[in-house]
Amino acid sequence: MKHMNKVLAVGLLVVAFQNCAPQNTTFTKAEMASQTAPAEEVVPNCFGRTEGTTWWVPSNELLQENGVCQYGGDLAYSYAKEIELICHQGNAVPTGKSQKGNLVATTGACLPATCNGKPQGSTWTIPNGTVSEPQACPSSSVVVNAIYNKNDTYICDNGKENFVKSEKGSYIGLDKSCPAPDLDAAFSSEKVAINTSAGLITAGYNVSNMAYSCSDGQSGVLPVAATSTSIKVSQDLACTVKGTNSAGASVSKTASISVTCGSNEVKSGGKCIVYACKSFVEITSFPVVIPERTDAGVCYYAKLFNKIATGPSSGSRLDFVSARNHASSLGADPKNVAAPYVMGAFTNKVTLQGERSVKLSGSSNALTSILVDNFVLMGSRLASSTAAISNYRAFGSADAAIGTTGKIKVNNADVALQAFESGGTATIGTLLLTSDFSVGKQYELNVNALDCGGSKALSDIYLVFQ
Repeated sequence: MKHMNKVLAVGLLVVAFQNCAPQNTTFTKAEMASQTAPAEEVVPNCFGRTEGTTWWVPSNELLQENGVCQYGGDLAYSYAKEIELICHQGNAVPTGKSQKGNLVATTGACLPATCNGKPQGSTWTIPNGTVSEPQACPSSSVVVNAIYNKNDTYICDNGKENFVKSEKGSYIGLDKSCPAPDLDAAFSSEKVAINTSAGLITAGYNVSNMAYSCSDGQSGVLPVAATSTSIKVSQDLACTVKGTNSAGASVSKTASISVTCGSNEVKSGGKCIVYACKSFVEITSFPVVIPERTDAGVCYYAKLFNKIATGPSSGSRLDFVSARNHASSLGADPKNVAAPYVMGAFTNKVTLQGERSVKLSGSSNALTSILVDNFVLMGSRLASSTAAISNYRAFGSADAAIGTTGKIKVNNADVALQAFESGGTATIGTLLLTSDFSVGKQYELNVNALDCGGSKALSDIYLVFQ
C-alpha cells in the first residue's frame, strides 16, 4: 500500500510539472529528479513540505463558466481545473477539493448594449409638443401661424438614447382664423341682354383708394363700404377692382359677365355682330339637329317640295282639311267645300341647339317668295306630345277660304287664312316659323302645299335655318 501511494504521489507531481502555471508551486531540482526516478522508500516531508501541508496542482480537466452579459449573449470561459494535495505520512494525497485555475479559452460573445430594448444603431421618433410656421392669409395682409405636431428623432448609441433632430409632423390648424379677403367683387348676374345694365357689387376690408376699370373702358372710383355700381353691358365684360391694403400693398379682384346677343346676332370675340349666312349646308336626312350659330356663318336648308307647273288639279286629297271647292260653280256659298288636293306634304322632327331663324322660302340660299295655287298649311308640336297638331296657320289666296269667313277648317276647327292674293296663284313672301321652336327641344313640323281644285301651281319650297 505504501508503494502504491508513492506511485500516486509521483504521478501527481509529474502532472503538476507538465501543467505548471504561474500560481503553482515551484519544484526543486531534487524534487524534479525524484519525479523522474521515484525511490521505493518514503520521501521525507512530501518534497520538503511538512506533514499536513496542502498545495494545489493543475489537472487535465477544464472548468466551464458562463460569462456575465448585461444585454444577453452566449459568452463562456474555460479554466484549468486545479486539485488540492495534502502531505499525509510523507505522501502527497488528494484532499478531494478542486478550484478554478488559469483561463484557457473564451467562446461566444455578449450582445451589445440596447436602449430599452431598442438595438444598437436603431432610430425612432416620438411626439414632443408642437411647432408653428407663419402663413399669410389669402388676399390679406394678415399673417397667422400654422400649428403642426413636433416629432423628435433619437438614436441608440452604446446603450444611450441620443437626440438627433426635430421635425414638423402632422398639421393641427391655425392659431387664429384668417379674416375675410381684402376685396370682394362680383356682378349681380352671370349673363345679361345686350345694352342692358348689371350691378358690380364691391366691398373692401382694411383697404383704401378703391377703384374699378373694365375691359370696354368704363372706370370709376368706389367707396370702401359695400356698394353696387351700375355697369352698362354691350359685350362680354371683365371689370377689375383695385385697392391698397393695410400693409400698403395693392390688391385686386376681377369680376366677369357675359352678354346675350339679340335675335339676329352672334357673338364674335365677346362682341355681338349681326348674323349673316356665309355658307349653306343641305340637310339630306331627318330627324335633324341644327347647331347653334357661330361667327362662321353656316346656315342649313332642306328642299321640301319641287316646282309644279300650272296644270289641271289632280292627286290625293288631305281629308282632315276643308276649303272652298274651285271646281264647283257655287263659288262663295258656305256649303261649297271640299278636301284640297295635296301638291306636297312634309312631316318630320327638328331640334335647334341654339337660336335660329326658321323660314319657308322659294330658294335655298336667298329669301325669295313662294308661289302656290292655292295655299300653304303648316303647324308643329313637341315631338314628345301625344296630342294632335293644333297650331296650324294658312297662307295663300283669299278664294281658298270657306264662304266669306276668311277661314278654312282643320280637323273641323277654324284656321285663319292669311291672304296674299284675292284668287288664283298666290305670291307669298318668306314665311317665318321661328316661334314654332324652342332651343334644346325636339319638334315635329308639318307643312302642306294644297290646291282647291280647277288648276294647280307651285314653286320650289325650302325649309331654311339661318
